[in-house]
Amino acid sequence: MSEEKLIVIYDTFCGWCYGAAPVFDAIVDTDSKVEVLHRHLFDGPYAPKMSEGKGAQILKLIPHVEGLTGQIFSEAFKDNIARSETEVLASGLSAQAAALVHDQGPEKEFALRHRLETLHFGEGMSSTDRQAIVDALIAEGVAPDQAERIGTPELEAKATAYAERAKVLMAAVGSRGVPTVLKVSGDHVTQVDHQTFYGRPETVPATPAEFTSI
Repeated sequence: MSEEKLIVIYDTFCGWCYGAAPVFDAIVDTDSKVEVLHRHLFDGPYAPKMSEGKGAQILKLIPHVEGLTGQIFSEAFKDNIARSETEVLASGLSAQAAALVHDQGPEKEFALRHRLETLHFGEGMSSTDRQAIVDALIAEGVAPDQAERIGTPELEAKATAYAERAKVLMAAVGSRGVPTVLKVSGDHVTQVDHQTFYGRPETVPATPAEFTSI
């Protein structure tokens, strides 16, 4: 019998992924074999300017996400990010940061994700603040010379490769957005229901087999 595993596909600066963060962390804390992939959702023409409607959309959605998940979006986030006239929501730098630590395992990548979420959704840090992301990497134990690789073509290519793999997997199960959680058994991939654990991450199953496919 082939070993089953879970794949969590996320984007650090996606509001719904922030809402799902306690569920993500609970999945990594179980006995499941877990892989995590940063989707790099907001990029190029898909990196929206908050003042052109994205900010208003986020502000409208926040009460729903908070009510469903218990995750709180700070006033600093609302003022500095969602209501900003200049802020662009981009995930290229966070995707590169994730790629930099990816080989160290899901716990490391998600520790970085959590730190960046706190900065962005808690303190109102811009998603395009390279120095803040470099500093976050160093705070997570990454050597300064490695952290300074953020923005290099080599690291950008690595981040793109992970994002493309996530995109292919999502297309295979018909998922159109993140967060997406997949169960893999051999060559068989199915999407599983993670939303049922919103607000109660302590009920996340211990093994992939216990997750319900959708």
